[in-house]
Amino acid sequence: MKVGIIGRQQAALDDCKNAILREVPGATVECAVADATKPEEVAAAFANLRKAHGAPEALVYNLSCRPFPLKTVAEITPERLEADWRTGPYAALLCVQQVLPAMRERGSGTIIFSGASASLRGSKTFGSFGVSKCGLRALAQSMAKEVGVEGVHVAHVIIDGMVDMPVIHKLAPNAPQGRMIDTAGIAETYWNLHMQEKRCYSFEVDLRPYEAQW
Repeated sequence: MKVGIIGRQQAALDDCKNAILREVPGATVECAVADATKPEEVAAAFANLRKAHGAPEALVYNLSCRPFPLKTVAEITPERLEADWRTGPYAALLCVQQVLPAMRERGSGTIIFSGASASLRGSKTFGSFGVSKCGLRALAQSMAKEVGVEGVHVAHVIIDGMVDMPVIHKLAPNAPQGRMIDTAGIAETYWNLHMQEKRCYSFEVDLRPYEAQW
């Protein structure tokens, strides 16, 4: 598939594009710089990607706030809560509305949201993070019930654990491999969701490493 990536930092986008090209020489990859919480930047980014690739067959919404620094509910500021919420259902809505019309018209398409264990429950010092993730799941579930009948597959993936990527290694340098989730495995699950038969849709899948405690 042709790939479009949206992110805030050109350097990070270039690194991601180059990583794809190393694995798949000749792949078609376009990048667009945008803050997903800003409507005008989202609209411009998707317009550029549509110009390059046409209407998308799939959208993966992978943006997430980080739960750090940990705060109790008594310590959370309104500004922190709003900022975290914006990275969840607010920005997701902006992105979804850029791709949904063409998918509904075509009668096919896949929209996948990356969730977390906080999508299902609140935990001590994770209140603001939980608001973002629970809100994202609620939006995804509502949309799945609205557009699934039109052939648009909406799925929510609960990623329950630390993902094996550089930023996590910086935060938890001593984490054992058995507690880290493999990125290639996550991607394979997302691809399988995209390829599912219309008469056998999954809405929710949970992923965790083999040494996870749950």
